Amino acid sequence: MATHTNLPAYRLSLCLCAGVASLGILLLRSFTNSLKSDHPKIILSPKDTVLPNLPREEIKSLPYPPDALPGARDVDSPYGSTRVYEWGPEDGRKVLFVHGISTPCIALAGMAHRFVDKGCRVMLFDLYGRGFSSSPSPTGPNSIQHDSRLYTTQILLSITSSPLHWSSFSLIGYSLGGGLAADFTSHFPRLVSSLILLAPSGLIRTSHTTLKSRLLYSPTSPLPSRLVERLVAARLHTGPPTAQSVEPEAATPGILSAGKDRTGTQAVHASSHTPLLPGAPASTVAAVVDWQLAHHAGFVPAFVSSIRYAPIRGQHARWRVIGERLSAQNAAPGDTVVAREGLERGKVLVLLGVRDQVVVADEVAADVEAVLGSGNVDIRVLDAGHEVPIERVDECVGAIWGFWGCA
Repeated sequence: MATHTNLPAYRLSLCLCAGVASLGILLLRSFTNSLKSDHPKIILSPKDTVLPNLPREEIKSLPYPPDALPGARDVDSPYGSTRVYEWGPEDGRKVLFVHGISTPCIALAGMAHRFVDKGCRVMLFDLYGRGFSSSPSPTGPNSIQHDSRLYTTQILLSITSSPLHWSSFSLIGYSLGGGLAADFTSHFPRLVSSLILLAPSGLIRTSHTTLKSRLLYSPTSPLPSRLVERLVAARLHTGPPTAQSVEPEAATPGILSAGKDRTGTQAVHASSHTPLLPGAPASTVAAVVDWQLAHHAGFVPAFVSSIRYAPIRGQHARWRVIGERLSAQNAAPGDTVVAREGLERGKVLVLLGVRDQVVVADEVAADVEAVLGSGNVDIRVLDAGHEVPIERVDECVGAIWGFWGCA
């Protein structure tokens, strides 16, 4: 008699259903894991890790209190949260500020307040990994480099989060922010009506680079990332007013290490301990940097990644794009689209510090004229170190206001 191995129909159906369900669960888990793996790890800012545990009075006494500037908002994104401030007359000239590599946007508070007093609408934000902005991790799985792509995205996220239309605005960038501002303008010329660069990165020469700097900041450094971060944190720590400045070593490939000049001596700058906010003596560049070192886990990783990948040096090609557009604009008849949609006054304004050991005035001035064209740039050198907009707030505002033809 023949042996039948066929299962009863109902048992076969159960087995098939169980198999399909198991396969579905496996596929769902795989899909969910792939979605998770596509997102970078976010390093939270002190807004989420420190402030909830502090009493109100202690929060008010912080070097960078969360209500330091008016019009605060937090803008979420796949790269983390961005702290944005926006205030001033809604119908005023729109001015966007981009700060430097170490100090959050509070460093430009003095200039921002003065422009509001003149009737402008201003916006400032903390770069990823600074102040109250969180940071996508630049190390580990799905890491995000802190380069022009990341910061260009952050600029666009900030302006589109406004209740107003920021379809045309003046862009002021300081130090690293200057390099970011120039890079942004080269890609989005119709958004930027006026470009002002304060001691900007972007064209810093590499001829002064030391072996120590290459060892720390090279993307191919043999040192473990955690060791690099510990060493950089130690170099950035300022301590009491008699200690080193947060000014970077001029010989670095990009903006920030110990406060030494090109001769190797200490370069202590009084502006590092100058109050950034009226009536707030604790709010200094040095204090804010030290506070970030102690309380923002994303600060040093973002700092190191910015030096490695952000537009700090070798940006001649992007700057030439701006120069070529300005040359075409200045050569075109005044009633043409090219002339009307170009940068205001057909020039870029660059303000430098004569005592700057990082963005060396004579070197940068020569390189800026070479890439932009001597007729397309207005260069002015002020009696200041690298912290030009902190040491010379009124002079910077006056120079910019006059450049706009508003004096």
